[in-house]
Amino acid sequence: MSLSGCLGVETTPEKSAARARSAANAVSHQEGLVVGRPNASVRVRDAAMVQDANGVAAVVRFKNMGSVQARLPVGITVRDARGSKLYENDEPGLDASLTSLPVLGAGQEVEWVDNQILVTGRAAKVSAVVGAARGRAPRGALPKVVVGGVTAGHDADGWFAKGTISNMSSLVQRRIVVSCVARTDDGGARVVAAGRGVIDQLASGGKPAPFTVFFIGDPKGAQLTCAAPPTVLAGGTQ
Repeated sequence: MSLSGCLGVETTPEKSAARARSAANAVSHQEGLVVGRPNASVRVRDAAMVQDANGVAAVVRFKNMGSVQARLPVGITVRDARGSKLYENDEPGLDASLTSLPVLGAGQEVEWVDNQILVTGRAAKVSAVVGAARGRAPRGALPKVVVGGVTAGHDADGWFAKGTISNMSSLVQRRIVVSCVARTDDGGARVVAAGRGVIDQLASGGKPAPFTVFFIGDPKGAQLTCAAPPTVLAGGTQ
């Protein structure tokens, strides 16, 4: 007995196609990153990149010369040796952590990592710009998040860093990003590897939670630094 055309039941391929169309339609209605006027108080101290078979990781070091700022848009552009643009993080649908910095305290210096850069060809340079804050600056001290016990290792999936992260505040942190950067200790402090990992929810109270960050590049023998700026600043995501 054939039921074709009688019940209107979607097959699995039809459902998948419908979901794909829905997702594509949602992205088409999103706007990509627009940084706008450069931030007058936040300086880009350094912008570096590393590339291997898995892609490109960009590392940007910011220094806040003014008061605390929240939700800072970050624009990056990757170019080849001839100056041709290979990548820009203004595509619709990118995760907010790949287009912004959640918070930057007064006088604070922090490194921001984007390891989701896929390019064709050899990248040579990355540039960055940070825009005006789009969030409300919290009153009082920022929530304290501590990263510790960081070590590097290697397995079948490549190089990684492992450590613990502790939320010392009373606010549950959500979609918090652990960024790790490996630099040479030969005086040049050259970036040789970088990576990041996202923790969907980090409980308050200070209990250490393990994390693993996989690298682009080779961190062997390099100095590791990892940081995780808070995302929930005062009762909600800013």
